Amino acid sequence: MSNDFLNGVAYPNPFDELTVQLCSRALRHVRILSPSLDHAVFDNERLLEALITLVRRSRQTRVRMLIADSRALVSRGHRLLQLARRLPTAIELQKLAEHPDWNGETVVIRDLEGVLYKPGGSDHDGFYEPASRASARRHIELFDELWRYSAPDTELRTLSL
Repeated sequence: MSNDFLNGVAYPNPFDELTVQLCSRALRHVRILSPSLDHAVFDNERLLEALITLVRRSRQTRVRMLIADSRALVSRGHRLLQLARRLPTAIELQKLAEHPDWNGETVVIRDLEGVLYKPGGSDHDGFYEPASRASARRHIELFDELWRYSAPDTELRTLSL
């Protein structure tokens, strides 16, 4: 895998492949910001395995996913939704309806130095920085700010009968 900056990353592919690569290299934290956790990018077996491997590594590992719309996750099902339901202390999935600082971009952040980014409204202008603490810090600050305004979504809970 390259440690070089890639510009013009297309969505959903190779964005999906780079997501798996980034998450496979995580040591402690993965943050995913996505309007709906698109099935084409985030609902795949290789990503699921990478995140399971991460959370099994240590009790201190965390995966946080922040979305705006949960309808497709609930109606179609999703591997990451099932994983979050199975491991709620290690994998958190919350919803943020809207926020003035979020313009629909999709961001995957690994630990404190890896970023994969797609601006809202564009499928060809993404970038990949697998080793940039400065870029990661900016995106972590945005993610953490949005996370503070998010909440668990009752639609995403498992119904027990």
